[in-house]
Amino acid sequence: MQARALIMLAIALIMGGVAVYLVNTLISRDKEVGGELQPVGLRPVVVAVTDLDVGTRLDKVMLKAIDWPEASIPEGHFSNVETVIGEEPPVVLKEIRKGEPVLQYKVSEHGARGGLTSRIPVDKRAMIIAVNEVNGVAGFVLPGDRVDIMLTSSAGRADHKPVTRTLLQNIEVLGVDQIDTNKDGEPKVVNAVTLLVTPREGKKLTLAQTVGALNLMLRNEGDVAIARDNVITLSSLRTYVPRPVVKSAKKVVKRSPRPRRSGSTVRIIRGLSIDKQRVKNLSAPAASPEAVKKAQ
Repeated sequence: MQARALIMLAIALIMGGVAVYLVNTLISRDKEVGGELQPVGLRPVVVAVTDLDVGTRLDKVMLKAIDWPEASIPEGHFSNVETVIGEEPPVVLKEIRKGEPVLQYKVSEHGARGGLTSRIPVDKRAMIIAVNEVNGVAGFVLPGDRVDIMLTSSAGRADHKPVTRTLLQNIEVLGVDQIDTNKDGEPKVVNAVTLLVTPREGKKLTLAQTVGALNLMLRNEGDVAIARDNVITLSSLRTYVPRPVVKSAKKVVKRSPRPRRSGSTVRIIRGLSIDKQRVKNLSAPAASPEAVKKAQ
């Protein structure tokens, strides 16, 4: 029994040594192939602690700084909460979700007033136009959407007939009635829509409201293309009817009958040769009346 125990112990020691050797070999191979792992650099980035709606005035309890990988830090971030708040807290211009970084373009200047004015850029203006359930896309236009504005008018037409043309394209909607956020996301029939336009575009809208009817066309949120303006006239509404194709009557050409040749063909056989010759038909002369009487 003692010898058997020694043999088992020796086998266990050998197997353990082999296992240690194999593990060391694998570890050294991984180091040669992959090299040493480099630590990931981290930097503080200010994020929102809770969801922040548009128009919310920021407070320190709403924000915190967390470690963020340097390779993926977004542009326009803040490194500490004090920089964001400053002496007079700013207002949220773009909705910020919980855990999302607070970026410079999503907040106003320090001490800015809350409400719609803080969301208007320096070179832009907010303008309100009247709409109803039809020309306002049945209330599906919400703050943050983009629309095209169509004008139907006969102004400037020599024939005094109305036409429809694209007045403005890709215009941002700031608010509907007195609602400046799309938090609910539900369509609502409203009487007014606030648009973000340049001063020149605002003048065009003001004049257009006095000479014709305006209609909104809702855009896809990812569509920023500017289409070529094609004026639609009354003639454009007519259904195209192709003109019937008149088939020309076929001319029937009557061919004159080929003249029949007078005479007959006679075959002349001479031994083994056969020859054909045409001979004229010799009609018998008409009998005279005297001959007829003699024959009777």
